[in-house]
Amino acid sequence: MKIGSEIFTESSAPVGKWKKSCDSAKGKYRLQTMEVNTHDWYTITTASLGSAATLKYLTIAGVIYLIVKYLVIPLDWTKEMDESGYSNVPGTGYRRLNQIDKVRRNRKIGDIPPVYPNGWFMLAESHQIKKNTPLQVTALGENFALFRGADGQCHILHAYCPHLGANMAIGGRIVGDCIECPFHKWQFNGYDGKCTHIPYSDKVPKFAEVKRYRSLEVNDMIFVWYHAEDEEPTWVPDEIPEIASGKYFYRGRNEFKINAHIQEIPENGSDVWHFNALHSTSVIFGSDIAANNSDKKFFNHEWESTWEPSTDPAMRHIGVSKLLHHVKVFGFVLGKLDIDIRQMGPGYVELKFWTPLGRMVITQTVTPIEPMIQKVVHRVYAPWTMALYATLMIIGESIMVERDIMVWNNKKYLERPLLVKEDKALAKYRRWFSQFYSEHSPTYSTTKKSLEW
Repeated sequence: MKIGSEIFTESSAPVGKWKKSCDSAKGKYRLQTMEVNTHDWYTITTASLGSAATLKYLTIAGVIYLIVKYLVIPLDWTKEMDESGYSNVPGTGYRRLNQIDKVRRNRKIGDIPPVYPNGWFMLAESHQIKKNTPLQVTALGENFALFRGADGQCHILHAYCPHLGANMAIGGRIVGDCIECPFHKWQFNGYDGKCTHIPYSDKVPKFAEVKRYRSLEVNDMIFVWYHAEDEEPTWVPDEIPEIASGKYFYRGRNEFKINAHIQEIPENGSDVWHFNALHSTSVIFGSDIAANNSDKKFFNHEWESTWEPSTDPAMRHIGVSKLLHHVKVFGFVLGKLDIDIRQMGPGYVELKFWTPLGRMVITQTVTPIEPMIQKVVHRVYAPWTMALYATLMIIGESIMVERDIMVWNNKKYLERPLLVKEDKALAKYRRWFSQFYSEHSPTYSTTKKSLEW
């Protein structure tokens, strides 16, 4: 008997109730139209597989697969810009992509602040920098070449060779602590950007160098320091002890491309009233904000939130938020989360969770790919005993973020919003965030001209 393909006559059909198929052969029946009870289905299945032992081994294999998938392998929830935030745009394939592009062009972005604030920004996750292989990253209006030297140190240089402009991250190779340009084999040191070798010249000009960017590798991420006035860093992202020591294990990530100004995204933390408006409906109802209907309030989330800038003068770059989250079913509290949030600069946030099962950490980075395109990545760390919980957390958090994306992708930035007294945290946040702009911070109009050229 072959499940789904064998044809039986009435006399040879297995036990159970059969329906005639549309097969032209008279009096013949197909298995896929069969209706059987549980016991008969087990009998048929075990007979077709050969023995009950085979079924047992397949069941064990399935359980092992699920354990490996959800408890061992970290989850990766990655969405491109057309895959989240535009569920209201109809169509499929290229037709839908064209419609999304039309929505983007017709959108009024408003009087947005400068597009690239000053601070540390994540260009890559540590595992993405492979040995002996440079990585090109486009962000903040620049093209970067990232690579690891022989000593394992990660370096960030301007991608274009000063000789004839070849992109050293495309086809280049690593020689010691240098990156070698593929065009003429010039080599540039990762520590200072100076040219150390020209294969066909006896002398290397003293002025032969490429721009080196200040970089930092912490919490399994590689950051670059960006400052419009080229000032030195006055702070760095904190190392999370539980990640550095290996006490917490990496459990997965999500990644989104968002059509918004960078300030809009972390500003969410200070917008205390949006939580119960946008995120009260349970995650089981999905990410489309049309699902936030009152008839689904039997299973919901309730939120309480505060936001304040750091009161320490040496920590002006830090904003602090506290979030209390309750999960309710028919009004009864099933569980709660206490979340301490620290935003460090314009592009990095740490979220520390106190859950019924223990503690865990999520990092959030926001990196401007273009003036109005942000790459947002969340990375989740937890003790191994919370592996399944952490996986579920990634899924739930990703759904919640996609609800925000539907707003961000379509909203207009208002320089002077109409606020009420209950929105004071939001007004306070904007004043705090303004410190990351300086006299020569690029604006949308100046970068737009550059992109058009």
